[in-house]
Amino acid sequence: MERLRTVTKLLYNALRYRLLKITGRPYRLEAISLETTHRCICRCQMCNIWQIPSDQPDLPLSTWTKLLASPALHGLRELDITGGEPFLRNDLPELLSWICQAKASCFPKLKTVAITSNAILTDRVLQVTADIIGQFQEQEIDLVLACGMDAVGEKHDQIRNYKGAWVKLESTLAGLVELRKSQPNLILGIKTTIVPDNVAELDRIVSFARRLDLFTIISPCILTANRFGNLDLQGSLAFSQDDRQRIRSFYESPAFAWNSHRQSMLQLLDSGTANKPCSAGFNTVFVRHNGEVFPCPLIPTALGNIQTSSIKQMLSAGPATRFRKRIGTFPDCKVCTEPGLERIAWIFEGATCLRWLLRLGYRDFARLIRHMGLNKYL
Repeated sequence: MERLRTVTKLLYNALRYRLLKITGRPYRLEAISLETTHRCICRCQMCNIWQIPSDQPDLPLSTWTKLLASPALHGLRELDITGGEPFLRNDLPELLSWICQAKASCFPKLKTVAITSNAILTDRVLQVTADIIGQFQEQEIDLVLACGMDAVGEKHDQIRNYKGAWVKLESTLAGLVELRKSQPNLILGIKTTIVPDNVAELDRIVSFARRLDLFTIISPCILTANRFGNLDLQGSLAFSQDDRQRIRSFYESPAFAWNSHRQSMLQLLDSGTANKPCSAGFNTVFVRHNGEVFPCPLIPTALGNIQTSSIKQMLSAGPATRFRKRIGTFPDCKVCTEPGLERIAWIFEGATCLRWLLRLGYRDFARLIRHMGLNKYL
């Protein structure tokens, strides 16, 4: 019965997605990513967010909570808090507590809050997590911490351009793993950006993650004028032919468990073009630290600003409609290595999931869905 329900749901989603794509109409927001600050501790090789002038202030907490209280987010299932470094915000605990208190009235279907962090502020990360995880458990919300990890040891310091980054990351992860023993709703993982300097480190990264039972998100670096502002780094981030072969070997190995992303990356390495589902602007948006709203964090097509317009107005206006009709055809789409957008699109687009279900069989497919944290969308 469960198998039939899943297949029916995916068939329905596949037909609905194609209709929405033709008309450019939005769906309800199911996921949203908030860049709550541009401030960062690191000066990473692959990112220029830290170069944003420090005199640009963060938006106040009230602006973010006003956005989250919008009726347009009533169907929200997943909330991503990112930066910069989110734990630099003094009011991050207040934001997390507000989310718990507002769940019943504002977004009753919310299942996951994910925070991306470089995990360098060990005491801060452990204290905030320990203080809030119980409230999340009471509200049946998983707290997902994705910690940036680009190598094991000093190589991580070099890529992050922060002396002692590895020691602090390792200490943070050790504390979080201990906390997880009593808090099953604390989901821990690492997020690795592949750059030329860590291509040879990928197997060591996976071994480290497996030892601590951490999920892994491992993707090649992205060049974009919008999210990371790093187009000037194109030369230093270019992979050699040997690098590309090492990355290919890694994705072909059983060490990498996220099958759909594996196939997308192998296709990109082979043909130079990625072909994968995307629902940017349909059921998910990205909000920058200054309040600008983008259907996709990589493509510099702003829909408006939360300080002057409602999210509902922005998603219903002409620019958003035109963007949704074109999603998948932009130059950025053809070379996209962003796993988060792909992941959110999987169930929503439907057809790709159906193909994987047929290829894997229901049992392995269900295991993959759980591994990707997509149960909430089914």
